[in-house]
Amino acid sequence: MDWLNKNWDRAILTAVGLAGIALAVVFGLKARSYPALFEIEPAQPNDELPVPEGPKVDGAQAFLDQEAKWVLPIKGTEAPKPLPLFVSIPIVEVAGELIDMNDPKARQVRPPASNQWLLENGLDFLDGGVMGQDPDGDEFTNEEEWTAKTNPKDSGSHPPYTDKLFLLSRKQQSYILKFMTMPDEQRFQIQRLPSAAYPGNQNFMLRIGESSGDNMFRVESVEKKQGQNNLGITVDQSELTVTYIPTGESVKLIRGVEQPIPTYYGEFEFVIGGGSKFFVKKGDPFVLPVDPDTKYKLVDIQEQEAEISFEPEPGKEVKLKITPKK
Repeated sequence: MDWLNKNWDRAILTAVGLAGIALAVVFGLKARSYPALFEIEPAQPNDELPVPEGPKVDGAQAFLDQEAKWVLPIKGTEAPKPLPLFVSIPIVEVAGELIDMNDPKARQVRPPASNQWLLENGLDFLDGGVMGQDPDGDEFTNEEEWTAKTNPKDSGSHPPYTDKLFLLSRKQQSYILKFMTMPDEQRFQIQRLPSAAYPGNQNFMLRIGESSGDNMFRVESVEKKQGQNNLGITVDQSELTVTYIPTGESVKLIRGVEQPIPTYYGEFEFVIGGGSKFFVKKGDPFVLPVDPDTKYKLVDIQEQEAEISFEPEPGKEVKLKITPKK
């Protein structure tokens, strides 16, 4: 006891040291058991995928695809229009009147186009000249695209090219024939008389079914007739029917009488691509410079109107009227 009383401090240090050693032994033993606590069982491979819930996925996609709109509530009345969520409503003031561009009943800002069409195509409706502009560069204005219901922002969508074709004038050339005589029952003498397009006389001796040397007409038939001239003398007025080959028209030639056969030409102007002018003979085909695959035909030509035709598909003929530029 005397030792403890004299060396109490050593005794305490010794006890603390022994306690520390005991704790270290305990912690060491526990640490050795940690791997067993955290041991993970090996995973078994599984390549099977769960069956997708198709109806739920389709329903969710359909909900996302819906255009969210808020309908202005008015108690006791039908909502005037749906409004898009999270999008500002374009309001335009015209002559002191506020116009909601989303309201289908509102006044047109740039007539004749509807306000909805201007919005859908992203056109600058605040610009007073927007209807005369050509944003896609196809040489058709927004107003022309509106009229034709085509896309003003897509150069591949445009009105028909014939909308840019105009009649300038009608020209005429005459082919003059005269049935001269019948040397016999089988042959007919026909004379081509001078004209601006065909200078000089030319004589043809032809039978039925034969064509002239210039390949302009073909003899079809003869009808023998007699009549009286202005002096009351009985003369031969037999009629010779010929086909005018350039147009396929049937023409009757009376013996001894000059018969002009007019050939008409249309002078046209096509205003796309810098503009071009050209002539087309009645009955002849032609193409437009920007559309070489479409074959047109001049069916008829009058002073103020031409009729052309084309086939958008085999066996289907479409006829159009072409008039002078306004």
